[in-house]
Amino acid sequence: MRILGGKWKGSILWHLQDQPLRFNELARQLSGASKKVLAQRLKEMEEIGLVKREVISLRPIAVTYEITEFGRSALCVLEKLKTWAEEHDI
Repeated sequence: MRILGGKWKGSILWHLQDQPLRFNELARQLSGASKKVLAQRLKEMEEIGLVKREVISLRPIAVTYEITEFGRSALCVLEKLKTWAEEHDI
């Protein structure tokens, strides 16, 4: 829970599972999260090794985030948690 717990981490991984996304694309998909909070969670997740950050342009700054193999391995845990919540109407 220390690694996956916390608001937005599961949602971030879920949105990155199909393709890398630029920061603003991810922010639009997670419309309830402020950009400040999103940046903090992504930094934490990068330090843990769940996501990889790649700078694609310096002017203006543009970065993409991609799920790592370690992050991808967490998706099965999230899927089981989702199934459990649905089974118990949570």
